Amino acid sequence: MKIINFILFTVIYFAASIVLMGNQYRPLTTELIYVRYALILFSFSTIIIIYFKKNGLTNIRFPSFLSIYLFIIWILFSVSIILSEVIHQSFPFQGLFFLLFVPFIYFSVMPFLTKIGGPVIHQSLFAANLFYLLISFVTTRVEYLPYSGVAANPNGFGQIAAITVISGFFILLSLPKKRKLAKVLLISVLILSLASVTLSYSRTSFIVVGIITLILSVHTIVVKRNFKPILIIILVGFIGWFSPLKEMFVHGLLEKFASLMEEGNLFNGRTGTWQAVVKESSLFGNGQDYFEGFIEGAHNSLINILGVNGIIPALLLTTFLILVILSAFLHYIQNKKDTLAIFPFIIIVTFTLFSMTEAMFGLVGNGITIAFYHVVGSLLFKQDLKTDS
Repeated sequence: MKIINFILFTVIYFAASIVLMGNQYRPLTTELIYVRYALILFSFSTIIIIYFKKNGLTNIRFPSFLSIYLFIIWILFSVSIILSEVIHQSFPFQGLFFLLFVPFIYFSVMPFLTKIGGPVIHQSLFAANLFYLLISFVTTRVEYLPYSGVAANPNGFGQIAAITVISGFFILLSLPKKRKLAKVLLISVLILSLASVTLSYSRTSFIVVGIITLILSVHTIVVKRNFKPILIIILVGFIGWFSPLKEMFVHGLLEKFASLMEEGNLFNGRTGTWQAVVKESSLFGNGQDYFEGFIEGAHNSLINILGVNGIIPALLLTTFLILVILSAFLHYIQNKKDTLAIFPFIIIVTFTLFSMTEAMFGLVGNGITIAFYHVVGSLLFKQDLKTDS
């Protein structure tokens, strides 16, 4: 069952992230769109069949009042999206997706399969995103920087690389001591992934990796009293510092930060858009076409919901994110002896940080969006992510 889960989740995460290969300036080809939805439809159909065959519906129960509150807030958020879409005379596709599809597939089916088949989310995320990195370097030469590989822009490539680093670190934590060759290969991949973040010049991805590394460092040293993962991180950093990556880092990311700070434009002009959206906000938003009046989109999930769907949905989503972070942290505190107890917290924080610079909520979403929903469902219905050991 674990192998089947690994394959299905890897396909789902990989197929969902095909969306990163397109943007408003370079739309996805029809072929890629068909491939994306064909893979997603096949995988979702398969996991639904397994879910019903294993009597998954009998396992749904709320473990705490916080879980109940979270679920209610999500339902209210979904209904508010439906109201917004109806008010603006459009069929409520997104609202119905949030109301029906997310609670059933993401909150119930996928976490149930994880419970009966073992914790493979980090492994599937790692495999799916590493595949993108390898395809990028095989098909697209690094001729100029920032590098975007097969992604539509460098930020998308940086996000893929950052998620590879984060998920790979969890694999490293859970590998048995005897798997020395596997650890050496994994460290090599982590170096490649960190190099990819640097090549992308993506400030968000760099910050996300830095914050998650800090959290995991505190976790491994203070809670686990294990210094080996930190020594590995230091080793990877040491190797990178005495390689050509140092030059790219200094003259790429650091200079980009410095120049934008000097110009008083750390968010690359996005604050002007955010201020305009806040100023023009209303209870149920301005409709799906609202951001067509801007040069670029919201580049922020909450701002996107605020502009399109309104103040009420944005406040409900903000409340949901805050409470789900709290729920994940409490789960970690209560189960900190388990290696993967911190994993839901890390995924939720990673998703939330990326959401501050990109619109991450929508129909299907990308790989990290689905992983976010997946671990939220695990928390809501106590489908704990336990290690196999």
